Amino acid sequence: MINAIIDLYTKADIKTISSKLLRSSRWQQHHFTAMGSLQAQPLWLDFLAQYGVSELISKTHSKGQELETLQLILQPKKLLKPVRLSFVIKHNNTFIKSVKCVVDTLLLANNEFTGEASNNTLVIPKLPKSDPIMVCDLDNQLHPTTFHATPSDICELPTQTAETLNNWWQIWQLNNLTNFESVYAKNADVILAGSNETQSKDALLNCHLALSQTLSRCYAQLETVQFDSALNQATICWTLDGTFNTKNVRVRQQILTVITITNTLISSEVMQFDTLALNQQFAL
Repeated sequence: MINAIIDLYTKADIKTISSKLLRSSRWQQHHFTAMGSLQAQPLWLDFLAQYGVSELISKTHSKGQELETLQLILQPKKLLKPVRLSFVIKHNNTFIKSVKCVVDTLLLANNEFTGEASNNTLVIPKLPKSDPIMVCDLDNQLHPTTFHATPSDICELPTQTAETLNNWWQIWQLNNLTNFESVYAKNADVILAGSNETQSKDALLNCHLALSQTLSRCYAQLETVQFDSALNQATICWTLDGTFNTKNVRVRQQILTVITITNTLISSEVMQFDTLALNQQFAL
């Protein structure tokens, strides 16, 4: 499964990955859900046509009980700088049941084409029409009495790992910003959407504060949690609902976070989301 996804981008091998998808298989990308290979193929073809076949710069692969995570850094032939794609995959070793693919479209938009003949130095991804969605408002009366799931509620985790991830989740669900000091190692490495550069945990705090200024009445909610005990690495798919202040519209940002834990502290974190797909979905 992993090699089939890699070969899709590095060899333009659409046949192999198509054979792994049933008609009921879901491939989610750019906030759009494709059912089966016939609907997914336009996504793959658009990427290959716009950016070309890629060279694999690096890959990271982790496995949980039901899900696997694949992180790729690719160098497309038509672009000057590498791009990052992250996948959360569910399969039965024969067929793919679902794939959640997060493309760093902000990184793409800040990229440049290699060809001098191109007048456009900014790479604007060709995006499909997003899935229709209605995001409910935050109920101030029900919210304090509602059960709010934590990572350990939906994934079996070692005790110390559960404590670390639950404390991490409080940063986003409860705005407990002091946990940045207690949960992260001092020299923790952070990679955020829009950049391949490693940053400090201060960049993550600044990201949180920037989102708090852009979105009001926020609510963070878990989707899936996967844990690889061999790598001591967790992948969390989650959403952040909020009112986009300048448009006064409720939006939902889909986020994929990969966390590596060393000696009970977060030593590295990759936080990915599809900025341009969000802008298109909610006309921002």
